[in-house]
Amino acid sequence: MKFDYEVLIIGGGPAGLSAALALGRMSRTALVCDDSRPRNAASSHLNNFPTRDGIHPAEWRKLVRKDLEKYNTINFFEGSVLSVEKSGPGFVAKLSLDKTFYFKKIILAYGVEDKHLPIPGYKELWGKSIFHCPYCHGFEVRGSRLGLLGNGDMLIYMLPLIYDLASDLIVITNGKAELKEEQKDLLNRKKIRLIEEKIIGFIYEGEKLKAITFENGVTIERDALYALPSFPYKLKSKIGEELGCEKDQFGFYKVGERGKTSIDGVYACGDNANGAHSVLLAAASGGMAGAGIVHELLSEKLFE
Repeated sequence: MKFDYEVLIIGGGPAGLSAALALGRMSRTALVCDDSRPRNAASSHLNNFPTRDGIHPAEWRKLVRKDLEKYNTINFFEGSVLSVEKSGPGFVAKLSLDKTFYFKKIILAYGVEDKHLPIPGYKELWGKSIFHCPYCHGFEVRGSRLGLLGNGDMLIYMLPLIYDLASDLIVITNGKAELKEEQKDLLNRKKIRLIEEKIIGFIYEGEKLKAITFENGVTIERDALYALPSFPYKLKSKIGEELGCEKDQFGFYKVGERGKTSIDGVYACGDNANGAHSVLLAAASGGMAGAGIVHELLSEKLFE
């Protein structure tokens, strides 16, 4: 079979671009498919990335693409991957614009879709005053009046990080609290108000949260809100599932150390493969997947 490229990379974010860089460095051919739906599109900056702390996410992606220009084995397709199927020793992929290509290996580098609560103002404030990660969006709101939206053990796990940032913290379970008595006692001892009423709206000006309104008519002023994810995560594509890649209870692909999935020739990296979500960690994951694929390709070449 004649292959158009050795590797198809589905996703042009931090994981996919870093995988492409690893492949380019070893002169492997790859097509990066990017449908321009970055998870951090709503954010004006990315943080916790050495030498690029505070850069706009779009500018960061632009710089990485510039780095990739010298690797002539790496190409880009601006569009969607509609399907991928096993075909002989490789895979056939159908892309938008009526394109079809053949590949030896696949890297699933698309991320997750954040679930926006159907509450007026939530989507508008996402990535601006409503956040999911204090490492990504914490320093800028330190010393502020904060809210933590979540429930159960996951809420308690996140509590120390948000408590340390806040000048005043409320915990919102948006319904009946699923907390143990000792967990409720902890909130009482630390004077953290527990609110079980459901949120019905957010008051905001531009990108700034001003207050949260609850079902009982109470309005509480807040400067920012941290919202915990609900499981399982929804991935941006079903390509992996259609190929038969196994997932865990959180919705992530089950992968080995270098991103190899349960399906031969298919790797996964970035936010779809683990729960530690940041640009830096996604990039690291992509680099590992790229290295794993390079080793597999070159081993096959040597021992064929």
